[in-house]
Amino acid sequence: MPNETKEKSEGWVDQWLEKETEHTQTALENASKYFDDNDDLTVNTLEALYGKESSFGTMQKNRGIEEAAGHFQFRKPTAEEYGLIVSKGNDTRFDIDYASSAAARYLKDIDNVFSRKTTLVKGRDTIPVKDPSERKKFVLGAYNTGQGRVASAQYLTEQAGKNPAIWDDVKGFLEAAGDSKEKADEVRDYVEKVLVFELEFAKKSPADKKAKAKEGKEVTCRCSSGHWVTIDDRPVFMCD
Repeated sequence: MPNETKEKSEGWVDQWLEKETEHTQTALENASKYFDDNDDLTVNTLEALYGKESSFGTMQKNRGIEEAAGHFQFRKPTAEEYGLIVSKGNDTRFDIDYASSAAARYLKDIDNVFSRKTTLVKGRDTIPVKDPSERKKFVLGAYNTGQGRVASAQYLTEQAGKNPAIWDDVKGFLEAAGDSKEKADEVRDYVEKVLVFELEFAKKSPADKKAKAKEGKEVTCRCSSGHWVTIDDRPVFMCD
């Protein structure tokens, strides 16, 4: 068993499960339908990511900002790339249906990038990671620090004579790839913690782990102007 799965989540998962409403669970299950048999991603991965990113929606920051915000802490450019609306009047990063759909699609896209040799925008090729479970570590690392950074770390790992398809080898080259020591430590800790949370969610969460095998449900943004109201203690955007 990997070291990260031996660690404890220090009670966070129990706290988050108390916050997981039926609506949130359904949103995460629907989003997990973007995953498939070629990856090791499930609704529990999304739960773990949700917990790590915003403590199940309790630390979302402010609507409309350029920086990371919302349920899954998307920066504005990435949010808009995945069909979310980002403005002070309407920021669907704060809508669990839209945000979880975007997060799942982003995770799946990263998984695809590292499942085969892929040339990224900056000219750096990824090195394929064939094992889905091992690849998940690369996916989580890239979610935090970017695909290009992880691909560069893979290249440097290979140049050093180590295995670029093993995260434990690659994570040691994040600084050489351009991350600060502080950021690299954050990425390494991030991957370990999300995997620990995921394992505990898999044991305790009532969410349907087989949801990914069911027919997908696409969530798209409805309108660009409107207003927020609170229904059943959750924010809902109403179109004008």
